[in-house]
Amino acid sequence: MSVSVLIPTYRDAHLLRKSLPVLLGHPGEIEVVVVNNDPEQDVAGAVGDHAHDPRVRLLEMGYGAGFARAMNRGIRESSGELVMLCNADLFPTETYLTEMTAFFEQHPRAGAAIGKILRYDLDSDRPTDAIDTAGLMLNRQRRFMPRGEGEPDVGQFDEVAEVFAVDGAATVLRRRALESIRFEDEYLDESFFAHKEDHDVSWRLRLAGWECWYVPQALAYHARTTRGLGSTGYLAAVRGFHDTERQKSHAVRVNAMKNQWLMLLKNEDGSNFARDFPFILARETMVLAHRTLFAPKTLVAVPMTLKLVPRTLRKRRAAKRSQAMDAHALRDWLVRDGSDAAAPSAAAREPRLPALSGEEK
Repeated sequence: MSVSVLIPTYRDAHLLRKSLPVLLGHPGEIEVVVVNNDPEQDVAGAVGDHAHDPRVRLLEMGYGAGFARAMNRGIRESSGELVMLCNADLFPTETYLTEMTAFFEQHPRAGAAIGKILRYDLDSDRPTDAIDTAGLMLNRQRRFMPRGEGEPDVGQFDEVAEVFAVDGAATVLRRRALESIRFEDEYLDESFFAHKEDHDVSWRLRLAGWECWYVPQALAYHARTTRGLGSTGYLAAVRGFHDTERQKSHAVRVNAMKNQWLMLLKNEDGSNFARDFPFILARETMVLAHRTLFAPKTLVAVPMTLKLVPRTLRKRRAAKRSQAMDAHALRDWLVRDGSDAAAPSAAAREPRLPALSGEEK
């Protein structure tokens, strides 16, 4: 299967000197599309000789377009059967793409997959054994939680598993699945600008009947700058929540609130929302109260969200018309807490799947 690797860059193009040689060493058909969101950044100079490789293309956005808009352009201007969203600070191993293409060939219903992602320490320029993500869970508060985040890797996530969602730093997506959730010319929701687009895409893929998978044989390292609490509950780590919030930029906190609300408005089923309303309200009230007390300027997210409601409702109507997973099946994926991580049974989560073409059956 052919692969298009899309790499957004903003003031971090120098990191591509580490990942490009590995990506270009993939034995299969590959193209690497670097999308530059910083007009003051000389990407060609930063990547050196790799800029002249015919498999590498540079797309200049001309301004800080944000992750979603940059990746949408990359998707539209690429042609691979698989599309990898690869952060500039993501360093895949030599077999990452080989393992991923083999997995997608064997699993025609897989719409998205991610490998085992461990953390990379840029200060010491070395990989670590700390887990960054092993796929994402969704709990009844509608909080996405990375499995194993911050834990030492001792083999506890060495089994292939179907997960609710995948992290955007190293996600591989089937192009056909992306086409099934496209709204006009958007694959990732450009209203999000940046942050939580991966959560939203995973949720929409599931509603459209596709699967999301964790493939531990595919290994990569991520120098993540914004970290969370993993599967630890907010109330169980109040000080940790406060500290991680203070480390986030103003833009991240604003987009996190706005995008959470847009995602719920667009994807939530009425019956599930009513069932879990106390949990959802508790989380949103706590986050909003924290921002009001410690970061009141981030409340600009409220009018920003209200302005985007009409377009988001149009996206919701378009998605719900073709929804393949019913509300009850989705409910089976909602975990109670971080320890409740098992996928539901196949019978419980069987959706009405999109039809496959002859070569994919």
